[in-house]
Amino acid sequence: MATLLGAAVSAVAAPATASSPALRARAVPCGDVAELIEQVNEANARGRGSILLSSGCTYALTAPALPDGANGLPTITGNVALTGSRVTITRQSPTPFRIAEVAPQGELTLNGITVSGGSATGNSATVGGGILTEGRLTLVASRITGNTASVLGGGIAVASGAAARLDGTTVSGNGAGDGGGVHVGGSAQLDMIGGSIQSNEAAFLGGGLANFGTTVLNGAAVGGNRTENFEGGGIFTALGPLTLNGASVRGNESASYGGGIANAGSTLRLLRTLVDDNESGLDGGGLYQQAGTSDLVGGRVSRNVAGGQGGGIFRVGGTVVLTGTPVVNNTPDNCGPPPGVPGCAA
Repeated sequence: MATLLGAAVSAVAAPATASSPALRARAVPCGDVAELIEQVNEANARGRGSILLSSGCTYALTAPALPDGANGLPTITGNVALTGSRVTITRQSPTPFRIAEVAPQGELTLNGITVSGGSATGNSATVGGGILTEGRLTLVASRITGNTASVLGGGIAVASGAAARLDGTTVSGNGAGDGGGVHVGGSAQLDMIGGSIQSNEAAFLGGGLANFGTTVLNGAAVGGNRTENFEGGGIFTALGPLTLNGASVRGNESASYGGGIANAGSTLRLLRTLVDDNESGLDGGGLYQQAGTSDLVGGRVSRNVAGGQGGGIFRVGGTVVLTGTPVVNNTPDNCGPPPGVPGCAA
């Protein structure tokens, strides 16, 4: 399982020249999926393109873009931007397929777009229910909601070597085996500014986020996520570094360890971050420290509940360093097992 897990910009118009005319955003009529697909294909063929979707409209994909394909939209191979306001792109079909895939050489920007109903559960697709990126993905003021994947990344899967940036974006109500909201593969990168990862569910690891690459969450909220069987109700992290700055991890649940966060080998940094009101079926209601290092600076760990020990923090291995971080009002204790965490009163 661990091996599988670990493995697993807007478009800028070019200056007008005789051989490279200036690019203009082309409007797609409300609900016209055929025109949307045609424009994506044209943008791929040109290498770039900006596509304007009609405000307040839904584009319902009723079949994969290619027969027996895994994606509702054509695979993104160029630098493609989709822009709208209150626009939804959704799957409306009994056939399972994800909404979009970004090829290694591709770049996709979504601005003001909701991606919903994607299903990576068949047609050889098992990762990235809403979006699978193997290239570069940028989401601005967008929503990824109600998508599923049988294995990794119900909302978004950032494949090994890929990069994603989420700015003011919400990832909610998605489900997968691991990484119910987002799965970040080995050597992949995720940067999130504001927004939230909320109310997602994983069968095994990382109800909201499963991180095996490099992830930075600035001012983001991770809340209301859960795992059905294993650890990391809000976040599961291993291998790569994870930094939360001015963020919150609140109201998440795990069936076993780490209701808020489970660290299984990462360099984890929590800077001015609140870890509150999380719950684990076993140990580590707020934070379960299995391996690696966890460095907490400022912030707070409070009102978390563990079914076993370490309502706030449970350290079974690795290192936990607290710098000005109160661990208080957790149940049944603040830290465990004895001697627990230096600077934390049990």
